Amino acid sequence: MSSTPNYDAKIKAILDATKPGERICELTGEKWQMSEEEIGWYRRFNIPPSKISPSTNWKLLGYFDASYQFWWNKHFETGEPVLSFHHPGSGIRVLPDTEWYNRDFSSITYDYKKDKSFFDQMRIFEKQIPFLATYNVIPPEHSLTLVSLGDKDSYFVFASKSIHCFYSTCATDSEDSSLIFLGKSIIKSHHVLHSERLFNCRYVRESRDCMDSCFLFDCRNCKNCFGATNKRNREYLWFNEQLSKQEWEKRRSEVDLGKRSIEQMMIKQFESLLLLDTVWPENFNEKTESSTGEYLTNAIDCSSCFFADGRCIHNYQTTWLFGDSQDNAFDWCPCDSRGTCFCALVYFSNELKFCFRCRSCDTCEYCMMCTDCKNCFACIGLSHKQFHIFNKPYSEEEYWKRIDEIKCLMLDRGEYGKFFPPEFSSAYPPEGGSVIYCGVDEAELSILGGNKFDPNTEGATKKDSTDLSVMRQMEEVPDSIDDLIDDWIGVPIYDKNAGRTFSFLKPEVEYYREFHLPPPNTHFIRRVHEVSQAGQLAILEDHFCAQCKKTILTSKNKKFAHRKIYCKSCYLKYLEENG
Repeated sequence: MSSTPNYDAKIKAILDATKPGERICELTGEKWQMSEEEIGWYRRFNIPPSKISPSTNWKLLGYFDASYQFWWNKHFETGEPVLSFHHPGSGIRVLPDTEWYNRDFSSITYDYKKDKSFFDQMRIFEKQIPFLATYNVIPPEHSLTLVSLGDKDSYFVFASKSIHCFYSTCATDSEDSSLIFLGKSIIKSHHVLHSERLFNCRYVRESRDCMDSCFLFDCRNCKNCFGATNKRNREYLWFNEQLSKQEWEKRRSEVDLGKRSIEQMMIKQFESLLLLDTVWPENFNEKTESSTGEYLTNAIDCSSCFFADGRCIHNYQTTWLFGDSQDNAFDWCPCDSRGTCFCALVYFSNELKFCFRCRSCDTCEYCMMCTDCKNCFACIGLSHKQFHIFNKPYSEEEYWKRIDEIKCLMLDRGEYGKFFPPEFSSAYPPEGGSVIYCGVDEAELSILGGNKFDPNTEGATKKDSTDLSVMRQMEEVPDSIDDLIDDWIGVPIYDKNAGRTFSFLKPEVEYYREFHLPPPNTHFIRRVHEVSQAGQLAILEDHFCAQCKKTILTSKNKKFAHRKIYCKSCYLKYLEENG
C-alpha cells in the first residue's frame, strides 16, 4: 500500500505521458535527447522528469561543492573568525566541528506554510542553523586542512590523507609533496594531476608508477625522463627524444627548475608538446566494464558518469562517485551510497532524494546535514531522528499524510523534483565546483543564478587587517629559490590578478629549499585551480577519433580543446607502435 497515494497518482500520470525525444533546457536553452534509459531512472525514483539538461544539472549541483576554498567565516554565536570553506558572504555561519557535533538542533524548527514557496521557506530555515566549519572526517594533526581524511603536518590541503603536503586536493596516501589534484601515493613530488604511485617527480599528468622524472603525460613505469608523452617502460627521454644516460644527465644538469622563469619556460614547452605532438585517449578510464564517462576506475555499468573510485556499480549521469556506490542517478558526489538521486555530497546513505551533506541516512528528502536519520523531509542538522518535517516530530501516520500533501503542492507548483537553488550554496561561485570542475564561465554563472558578492566581504580574507606598510607586490618575489631569504616568511604578498594577498609559511619555504622548487608569486588558490583545470572537466561531449573518424564520447578539456584524440582501439595500436 502506498504511503503517498495522492502524489503517486499524480506522478504516475506524468511519467506515463513522458516519451523519449528532444528536450530543451528551461534554464540554458541547451538541447538534449531524453532517452528511455533516463526516463527509466525517473520511474525508478518516482519523480518528475527533469526540465534541465544533464550538463546543467551537474553545473547546478557543482555550486554546492566548494572545490578548493579557504575563507574566514564567523562563529554562529560569538562572531569570532573561523577558518572554513563556507564563505560568509553567502549568509551561512559556522561552528567548529567539535562544537557542532555536541549540539542538538532538533529544537530549531520551522512552521511550513502551504501557500508559500517551499524553497523560499527552506532558505529562511537554512540560515537558522550553522554549518560545520571544516567537515573533517578524521581530525588532522598539526595541520591546516579542510575535509581532512587524516592529515599530518600538512598545510592548505583539502579532502586529503597526507603527510607534510601543501596546497593540494584529494591527495591520498601522499607525502612530502605539493600541488596535487587527484593523486594517490604521491611521494616527494610537485604539480601532479590525476596520477598514482609517483616518486620524486614534477609536472606529471595522467601517469602511474614513475620516478625521478619531470613533465610526463600518460606514462607508465618510466624513470629519468624529462618531457615524455604516451610512453611505457622508458628511460632517458628528453621531450620524447631518446638519449644516452650521459647526454640526458648533461641536459638535466643544465636546467635549473629552482628558477620560476625556467620553470615557466619548460611548462610552455611541455604544453605545446601536449597540444601539437601528443595523442590523447578518448578517456582515462581504468578497469571498467560496460561504462561510459571519464576518470572511472573499477566501474561497472556506469553510464555517462565522471570520476568513480571504488566499487561503483550501475550509476547514471553522476559525478564524483566514491566507494561502494550503486544505483545512483543525477548526483554529485555520493560516497558509499545507494539509490540516491539529485543529491550532493551524501555519505553512507540509501534512498535519498534532493539531499545535501547527509550522512548515514535512509529514505529522506530535501534534508541538509542530517546524520543517522530515516524518513525525514526538509530537515537540517538532525541526528538519529525519524518522521520529522522541518525538524518537527510526527507520528508515522501523520508524517506520511503531511508528506503526501506537501509533495502534491510542490509538484503542482513545479518545485518537486528540483534540487535546492544555487542561492542555498555557501561557496564563492567563481571558485566553486561549477567553474573549477565543469568549466562554467562568468556569463554562464549569471544564467545559472546564485549569490553574487565580493570575495573580500565580511572579513573573509582579512583584507582589512593586512599591514600595508610591509606588503610586497607579486613581481617582487625572487625568481630563484636560492634568493628567497627568511625575511620573506609571513610577509603579505599582493596578487593583483586574484585581488588577494598570500604569504610564505616557514614549513613551506623549508620544503621549497629541500626540493629546490621555485618560489611562487601567485595566490595559492590560483595555483591549485590551475592544476585542476588542466585536467578533464565534468562535461561530456561527442568527438571524432582523429585516426578512424568514428564518433566517441569524451570529456571536455578547456585548456586543450583542440587536442588530438584517438578512440580506444586506435590509441592502443598507437601505444604498441610508439609507447
